[in-house]
Amino acid sequence: MITQCPILPNHNFTYRFNVTGQEGTLWWHAHVACLRGTMHGAFIIRPRHGAGSYPFQKPHREIPIIIGEWWGMDLTQLDRDLMYQLADNMPSASTINGKLGDLYNCSGATEDGYVLDVEPGKTYLLRVINAALFSEYYLKIAGHKFTVVAADANYVNPYTTDVIAIAPGETVDALVVADAPPGRYYMVALPNQSPEPEPQHPVFMTRGTVRYNNHRHHGHGNGSGNGGDVPMAPEMPDQHDAMASFYFRGNQTSLRHRRRPPVPARVDELLYITLGEGSVCRRRGSQSCKRAGSNESIAVATVNNVSFHLPSAAAPPLLVSHYYHTAGDEDDGLQELPDKPPRLFNFTDIALIPLGPDEARLEPTSKATAARRFRHGAAVEVVFQSTAVMQGVSNPMHLHGHDVFVLAQGIGNYDAERVVVRYNLVDPPVKNTVLAPRLGWIAVRFVADNPGACSV
Repeated sequence: MITQCPILPNHNFTYRFNVTGQEGTLWWHAHVACLRGTMHGAFIIRPRHGAGSYPFQKPHREIPIIIGEWWGMDLTQLDRDLMYQLADNMPSASTINGKLGDLYNCSGATEDGYVLDVEPGKTYLLRVINAALFSEYYLKIAGHKFTVVAADANYVNPYTTDVIAIAPGETVDALVVADAPPGRYYMVALPNQSPEPEPQHPVFMTRGTVRYNNHRHHGHGNGSGNGGDVPMAPEMPDQHDAMASFYFRGNQTSLRHRRRPPVPARVDELLYITLGEGSVCRRRGSQSCKRAGSNESIAVATVNNVSFHLPSAAAPPLLVSHYYHTAGDEDDGLQELPDKPPRLFNFTDIALIPLGPDEARLEPTSKATAARRFRHGAAVEVVFQSTAVMQGVSNPMHLHGHDVFVLAQGIGNYDAERVVVRYNLVDPPVKNTVLAPRLGWIAVRFVADNPGACSV
């Protein structure tokens, strides 16, 4: 929510705040329309006592790796499109640290890519950020492995992998040892997408290069990493392979650390939130219109069958409503977010994805300014359930002002009787952004200890 007046043209604003209890990689971005697609950067918090106090080997260098997108359209227009219809616009290309890479020739010539120079035997800490608007990415470096040590500025028990899966808004810290034969190796970022019957988009992956300092060109090589001109390319997961992402996240557990808070043992509030699509009538206030892609209706994203509607200009701010106990009054326009969906059905039935009669009774939805109020200190459990209603995609979820404990994830419909006994209450990863998998669910807990209006 807006907490200050806008910064006027040709003016500036200095934001001073304390950083306590956090170390690692975060990022900043614009909150105006879709401008965060290009207006963003890394926000790195290092240990007070220097790199020698990391709970892992001190790296030779630390390098931010920001995965982004190149849009060939005005991002303010993209935002307007999303206001009036779930737009099918996609970026023209992907970037690594702002570089398009040699797969593109947007300027009429092969674009240059990001180059990471390394010294043999040295260890590098890559601070990976996904600043893309929509897509989860797979990141690989040919001939090398990652040791993941942190996610969303929280340390995890180190584990080794050859691929990083990172959703929009997430960060991953990973160590890479330059232990391959001298040469050049492609660093590839590939966006994944859901398989048919979801609409298919062109692949817009990008690649940079890891280059050994003692590498010398010796004519045309075979890409084997031992002196050839052609960098070695990694074997990437299939763009439709959601399980690579599922297992990558399933490997994460929290490192026992002096600042790690305990997992709440009891739950004061339980929310079961379904994520999907629906439609509302274009004619304001009307509930009767043609659906299934008709021009009379608009496709919208929904949370428990409610699509967010900005409060009117005359409505008081949320905190003012709360202070004067007017939240929920007719003039206020604020509704209580339901703690469960209005109806239960097979949420992950793939027959609901294409427009047709199967989802006709589930498609109509409502628009509202909905909020959920918790008492200070309450332990809240939220289950995010991805659905197949008119779509079948994964859903990254970010809660402002809080970190959450990730207790479990699964494919299919959430079943508390079967799943709760498998919750990780010992060392769950602590995140600020989680991914509800395609046709699956994720369960998290957090303590409501940050007063204010926090959007999700």
